[in-house]
Amino acid sequence: MDRQEEKKDLAAFDAEGISGAPETVEEADAPAAAELPREEGDELKSVRPPKKKHRWVLNLLLVAVIALGLYSLFGISGEITEGEGMSFSEAMSAINLPGALTLVAVIAGIMVIDSLKFCVVNKAVIGRMRPGVAIKTSFLGKFYDGVTPFSTGGQPMQIYYMTTKGVSGASSSAIVLIRYFGSIFGFTFIGALFMILGVSLGYVDNVEMGKTLLMVCGWVGLAANLILPVFIAFFVFFPRLAHKLTGLFINIGAKLRIVKHKYRVMAKALKTVDDFTKSFKIIVKRPLYLILFLVCCFAENFLTFSVPFFVMNALSCDVDGMFFVIMSLNVFATFGVSFIPTPGNSGVVEGMGVLAFSLAAGGALAWAVFFWRFAVYYIYILIGVVITVCDLIIKNIRTKKQVKNE
Repeated sequence: MDRQEEKKDLAAFDAEGISGAPETVEEADAPAAAELPREEGDELKSVRPPKKKHRWVLNLLLVAVIALGLYSLFGISGEITEGEGMSFSEAMSAINLPGALTLVAVIAGIMVIDSLKFCVVNKAVIGRMRPGVAIKTSFLGKFYDGVTPFSTGGQPMQIYYMTTKGVSGASSSAIVLIRYFGSIFGFTFIGALFMILGVSLGYVDNVEMGKTLLMVCGWVGLAANLILPVFIAFFVFFPRLAHKLTGLFINIGAKLRIVKHKYRVMAKALKTVDDFTKSFKIIVKRPLYLILFLVCCFAENFLTFSVPFFVMNALSCDVDGMFFVIMSLNVFATFGVSFIPTPGNSGVVEGMGVLAFSLAAGGALAWAVFFWRFAVYYIYILIGVVITVCDLIIKNIRTKKQVKNE
């Protein structure tokens, strides 16, 4: 019975490739925003919020891994600086105003650009930018990505939130998918570029401690992050060949007992591709929005990878002429822990950051890594908590008013 049920999952796909999938992008006739695929019963009520079961366990895990990260941060930093690192008061007194203002501008720029990505995609999909919805969608995604393993919680919550604001389930899914894959593409492209530069120009050679670990983990992380973009691109341009290869790999996995339900895995993989292709057609049909969107994706990732340089600059570290060196080392550190399943890669990324930035941070090493993490991770946790609390207060006020009016 299980085998028959699994086979039914593949009924929507033909034997040669994805049913209805174009052979090339040029053959795809992208639907207009009003022609987005809608399944029967695609109403607001059909999209439910992510399950909150055992949320306290995840919260406890988050606190534990953050504590572990901070412990490893100051512990490893103390070993590298041989106990001569700055105290908190010394770090605060070392901050220079121009550098601090530049750092704040960079952090704000990252937030604005991510919200702008949603505005552009909203315009392409539903014909309206809706900046208020775009901003909150962006922050909610960052928050739930930050508190869930492998950053898996952001997209479901973003889709749910958008449906509560009057966007259909199909349109919400398309918007979030386009933003997600665009961000992944920008992340891996910028990352690969600076890792290649870092090796070819000898930036990584300047790292005295942990150079091999930094490089090996970095390249492994890049390979892992390239799997999804390459998989999607292969299906878009060579659907029949990709279908056959996917089936081959899944069959091998089934024989090795790595894959338990090969038909279900195949159906899930093909559905992911099918969902993306439908979304991809929408933005491709509008080249101006596509270009603006990709510019935002590259700009956001470029600024994000540059944050450590501006942190060190604000702490008055000697970083003149080291912008691309520090940025390249940050890429290695970030990709080197990207496959760690803890929320925000906490517990490991701090230690990797210490190894990467010991080259330039000097006595401010521990605080440079701490403020870097605050700028790209902790700040979104705090903003997410504030949004959650405010939403709860507003909901309680509205409920009381409704009860009073009744």
